[in-house]
Amino acid sequence: MTALLREFGYIPEAEVAAGIGLTEGTLATYRKQGVAPDHCEVARAIYYSKEAIAAWLKAGGSRGKDQ
Repeated sequence: MTALLREFGYIPEAEVAAGIGLTEGTLATYRKQGVAPDHCEVARAIYYSKEAIAAWLKAGGSRGKDQ
């Protein structure tokens, strides 16, 4: 499943967190607060698209919506 999702440009939450310098728990908290990048859930796993990550970072990351 992961290979197909990667082919479509989706990255697992743990890898996204590590790549942007957050813990997985912090990214999960941001997601639950509604300030993380747009995501999808597949078989109980969270994935983020490359486009959603780029847009989120461009908007200021977690500060983009609330601060």
